Amino acid sequence: MLHIRNETQADRQTVEDITRRAFYNIYAPGCTEHYLVRVMRDHRDFIPELDFVAELDGQIIGSVMYTKATLTGEDGAVKDILTFGPVSIEPGRQRKGYGGQLLSHSFRRAAELGWDVIVIFGSPVNYVGLGFKSCQNLTYAWRTADSLRP
Repeated sequence: MLHIRNETQADRQTVEDITRRAFYNIYAPGCTEHYLVRVMRDHRDFIPELDFVAELDGQIIGSVMYTKATLTGEDGAVKDILTFGPVSIEPGRQRKGYGGQLLSHSFRRAAELGWDVIVIFGSPVNYVGLGFKSCQNLTYAWRTADSLRP
């Protein structure tokens, strides 16, 4: 059974290592996602309450973290939103539903904290099954408050 909890200081290197393995040579030679994880933790927009690891049989197999962002409408109105990523699952554990469970847990917690929109930049194929809507001609996707609530 998958156990999801907040990342601790002791988990940091493990999470970076998993992220490196999960993204290595996927989108380009090598990867930088593990460095992004390290940098995000110290950023003012990082949300520690939404920094999660997934454990299976006592071992961390994945992670997700969130930052604050804003959207500005055509009318100039600014909306505070969330964005997440990278979502990392140990390569041997991918495509088995663990990433979806990790994200669903984080969506529920985000809603409990009062967040009502999540916008991401990523492949829509990876996220529409989790309730995201793809923007036509863009690779942004979002979830609304109704779909964030459990």
